[in-house]
Amino acid sequence: MLLGSRAPLAFAVATLALGAACASRHTQDPPRLDPHEERPVVAVAVRDPEPAAARPAALAAGTCEEGGAGKKARFTLAHFNDFQARYTDRIGGRSRYAYVAGYLRALKREVPSTLVLDAGDDYEKGSLAELRSMGETTRRMIQALPIDVRTIGNHDFSYGEAAVVRDVELSAHPVLAANVTYERDGKPLFERFVKARVGCVTVGIVGLVTQNYGADDQPTREPFCGVFKQDNHYAEVLEREVKAHRGEVDVMIALTHLGMYDDASLASAVSGVDLVVGAHTEDLLKEPRLVMRPDGTRAWVLQAGHYAETLGRADLVWDPKDRSLAFEKYRIVDVDTSLPHAEDVARLADDVEKDAVPELHAVVAVSRTEIKPGREMADLVWRAAQDRWAADALVVGRDHFWEGIPRGPVTLARLYRTVLVQREPTGTTGFSSLYVAEVTGEELLALKASMTGASAYEMYLPHPVAPKKTYRLLLDKRAMMYPGYAFTGAVKAPAGRFAGELIDVLESYARARGERGLPLD
Repeated sequence: MLLGSRAPLAFAVATLALGAACASRHTQDPPRLDPHEERPVVAVAVRDPEPAAARPAALAAGTCEEGGAGKKARFTLAHFNDFQARYTDRIGGRSRYAYVAGYLRALKREVPSTLVLDAGDDYEKGSLAELRSMGETTRRMIQALPIDVRTIGNHDFSYGEAAVVRDVELSAHPVLAANVTYERDGKPLFERFVKARVGCVTVGIVGLVTQNYGADDQPTREPFCGVFKQDNHYAEVLEREVKAHRGEVDVMIALTHLGMYDDASLASAVSGVDLVVGAHTEDLLKEPRLVMRPDGTRAWVLQAGHYAETLGRADLVWDPKDRSLAFEKYRIVDVDTSLPHAEDVARLADDVEKDAVPELHAVVAVSRTEIKPGREMADLVWRAAQDRWAADALVVGRDHFWEGIPRGPVTLARLYRTVLVQREPTGTTGFSSLYVAEVTGEELLALKASMTGASAYEMYLPHPVAPKKTYRLLLDKRAMMYPGYAFTGAVKAPAGRFAGELIDVLESYARARGERGLPLD
């Protein structure tokens, strides 16, 4: 496991869309722009000689003291979910993950019989360093945390087949996905079930994963990256694993990345499951949610928020006499400067960010006023697209902007927070990415006429529009693939070539404005 020791890094340049091995199954190649035009920002694919981590032959936490078997046994469960690469966030000058690692390590020292569970979505959205390294910085940060068992989330497939295989094969802890089919050298890549000895208690864990998402940001039955087949019959899969292994364990846990609704349904439907530790909907449950089953048995659902802002801690008691599980105490732990921090993890976060994006926390521009999400951010993208990519027209959704830009200095990390990238379907470009198409003035006017005030989209045109002239139109991927989001009627959006992510054009524009001493706005 990497705990801050910096492995040698070698960098190779790759275009943003082609860093994932399965990208070509879903998207066209990025455009080969004219040699006199500025190319979109490129990604840095990180490769290192790190060997596969050695996993222990048996998963264990703490010891069972002599005479402890057959008596009530206490153990602790720590869990988290949907961190989504938020190691770029700084608290007291240190990465959030340094405080997460510091707390979990201290907990394991205080209570050796502690099992740490990660319910998935460690990747995507939270860090520009991750985007530019094709997920490699996030993989290294995950391995710096004292995780015992992890299930994989839908965002964890984002960088393609090769990146997922690398993640799992180099992991120091088991990665579960009982409902995802994929073989590597004739063997399943993911484990379906693992068993852990936690003090005097034997715990079984089954992992389940939700569906892939399409370019419309909606669930799809398409396999992740075209190769990882997902089974959405969650109750059937869980029942099969419980039936196969319930007799081997004292406590059975479903470690899921499905969402609160499916978690509650599974807890109600599948007897033999004691806890459902979940993710995906990013709910913050301050108390375990009790679910009673028709047969009189019960289970609890746990979920601990998102973005490494909070962790869950359950202190549990197992009574072997009546085979019952009870909560002694449950708490949500806020990740802040009151927690101990791991200095090696803080250094690792600094190192991987500097390697992937050296100026991530440097000021690249200054905004005279606050730029609000929605229309004002769309206006900024329009100015950037004209200036940097020679766009004549733009179609972009207002809902692609997660935040606005505050007045004052703007760092690259802060700029990225406004346009977080979600590569949907997995292994392709972001669903808010920009594509370039050559269209006539007549086509532009037809597209404009098909938009209504109810649309969540903005369309920018030159003035005037010459019907017979050819124009360079940039439009977001969702509008191109699902024109009903932006246009009404039977209008067909033009097919385009990938130009870049929103952050690419904004970064280029911000740097150019900053270098000339001009404000971003």
